[in-house]
Amino acid sequence: MKIIPPYQITSEILNLINESEKYLIIVSPYVNFKNWDRIKIDIKNALKRNVQINFYTRFDNENFKSWEEIEALGIKPKLIKNLHAKLYFNEKSGIVTSMNLLTSSNLNAIEFGSIYNTESELTELRGFVKKYLESNLEKEKPNDEDLYLAKEKFDIVLSNFLSHHLERYVSCRWNNGVLNVNANNQYFMSIDKVKKLFSVSGIISGYENDSFGIFYSKNKGKFKTSDIFVQGEKGCMASAVLLTKKSFTSSNFDFLSVFEKKEILDISLNFIRELKSFKDDCYKNRKASF
Repeated sequence: MKIIPPYQITSEILNLINESEKYLIIVSPYVNFKNWDRIKIDIKNALKRNVQINFYTRFDNENFKSWEEIEALGIKPKLIKNLHAKLYFNEKSGIVTSMNLLTSSNLNAIEFGSIYNTESELTELRGFVKKYLESNLEKEKPNDEDLYLAKEKFDIVLSNFLSHHLERYVSCRWNNGVLNVNANNQYFMSIDKVKKLFSVSGIISGYENDSFGIFYSKNKGKFKTSDIFVQGEKGCMASAVLLTKKSFTSSNFDFLSVFEKKEILDISLNFIRELKSFKDDCYKNRKASF
């Protein structure tokens, strides 16, 4: 085993690819070859030499771009949950490193790596792949719904989701970092940049504002989002607001995990439905009083 200086790691990986004759094992959780044509050419040349290439990458809904990079080379990616290991080896030598095959890692990062070239070391690397990777392969990619949520812009996802469940067209557009939603009422959705809490609010009239406390006291425990509160003075137009107690991983909706996007979709739909129930109840009682 020999330590590789950080500035030589990329060139050693390329040497390993170019020197492969029988097989090539690539284990990189994340892959991005943008502006890195050299490595794509070298891998394709290895395929032309009939080198058997096994390319392992991370199984994660949000990691679909890595799979697409690998497939574009003509290789079927082997997907593994929670993959964090990075190693590269052929029948002659191997590299264990901190480096993913990312353009950013190639250009900017200070990485660690070491070369293994004895037969006993290569046997251990092959054993690692067999024991920990091959035994944990995912048989299928995520379902179409999860891939759609991972790939599509969130404003489009939200518009389609609400339109489907509310059975009417719902428009969503960005305005200064806030999602403005028109669903027979105006709604506003955002994630703050500090605590990363999600909030959704809807406009209520002065009359609805005055009736709000009575309605939610009467229906306590009936609604999933019963912790809605009002921002605004009594008798005036105001906002009914729901602020989550849970922090999300990003203030950018597009960067959220698929699971987090599903949470926000459900919260948004429930909020809109419950606010509509409140408004319907207000005017039903108002008509009954005349």
